Amino acid sequence: MNQDWNKHITLDESLIERCKQIKPIDIFVGVLCKDVEATILNVLNVVNEGLYEFFPDYRMAIAVSKAKSSDRTDEAIRLFQPYHSIEMIVTDDLTIGGKGAGIMTILEIAHEIKAKCVVLLDGDLLNIKPSWIQSIANPVVYGRADLTVPYYIRDKNDGVITNNLVYPFTRALYGIDIRQPIAGEFALSKNLYEHLRNHPLFPPDFGVDIFIVTTAAAQGMYVKEGLFSLKIHESTTRYLEPEKFLIPMFRKVTGSMFALAKYYESYWRKKPNRWKSSYYRECFSKNPIPVSINIKDMKESFQHDFQAHKHLFHRYITDHFIEKIDQIIKNNINFDAEIWADIVYQYSSAYKNITTEEDKQLLLDTLKTLWIGRFVSYAEQVETMDINEAEKVIQHQAEIFEDRFDYLKGIY
Repeated sequence: MNQDWNKHITLDESLIERCKQIKPIDIFVGVLCKDVEATILNVLNVVNEGLYEFFPDYRMAIAVSKAKSSDRTDEAIRLFQPYHSIEMIVTDDLTIGGKGAGIMTILEIAHEIKAKCVVLLDGDLLNIKPSWIQSIANPVVYGRADLTVPYYIRDKNDGVITNNLVYPFTRALYGIDIRQPIAGEFALSKNLYEHLRNHPLFPPDFGVDIFIVTTAAAQGMYVKEGLFSLKIHESTTRYLEPEKFLIPMFRKVTGSMFALAKYYESYWRKKPNRWKSSYYRECFSKNPIPVSINIKDMKESFQHDFQAHKHLFHRYITDHFIEKIDQIIKNNINFDAEIWADIVYQYSSAYKNITTEEDKQLLLDTLKTLWIGRFVSYAEQVETMDINEAEKVIQHQAEIFEDRFDYLKGIY
């Protein structure tokens, strides 16, 4: 990936002229679209209602940034009519790539209209409510945060990349306890989005969520959880086909996470200590939607891929850990969080010195195999637990990543 791709993005003259007509804007909602004909009209109508109900005295605008769709997304968008007090912009993504390309498009528009608060939403949300706009935007509107991240109530087997990798790694390195750093929806201050626009590591795809959260933390901005709800979105169904959706997402998210760790090494080596709670809090919200997983198939995939490519793992982890994984497979024992934390840190350290895209993909593919192995052990451990009991397992794992943080500093 060309890490300077965002430097070549510019809005066309007609779009710039439209921005001049409507600026300045106080609250700006950007909606990202691709193949969302079934959901986009409802999302736009709900955003429209939320802005009108909760921010009637502000200057407001909605923008839709469209990736190329194979369905009738464009037709659905044309059916939408905002209230007269709400400005509307519809444009294609300024470049190809994925979610990151759409967000870059929204941020370029935000810059032109001098937006004070930007809310980013996916166009495939099924259960969005007008109050979401207020909940996620208010901390930025009232000057209490530079970035608001939702806390979605999720099943213990959902968030498979977050729970065992992105959350504990981000918490350990950057000292922020944001439970779902790749939640998908955000509210950003002007200070933050202007910094993101010119960042050399702005990714054009799935890695953009962890990029936003990591950059805000490492730049000393205030990151806050600010929307608490269930989340139901159409793309969740694609998790049932991991090779099509989940595995590519793993590669992009983890690659971005490791690249940012290299970029912000000077920050996390001397980061301030974070306040920690002395107990685990209990969630007594309504129950999330159950997520079915096939532990048997995932275990077989982990065991087969590790044995078939064992020679490759020696490039990234020590013989000690190769032997540990062998024992886990041969004796059918737990792939515990202590081993997993050290392995992730060894991979992060190895990533630092890799220069070619091909070698980076090979590293990420081998880590993917071990991540599946760790997830299988986690899933077996929490199989009979409720969400609070499973959450204690996830929190304990994050604490292990924090406890082992000096190990990363020693090998990096």
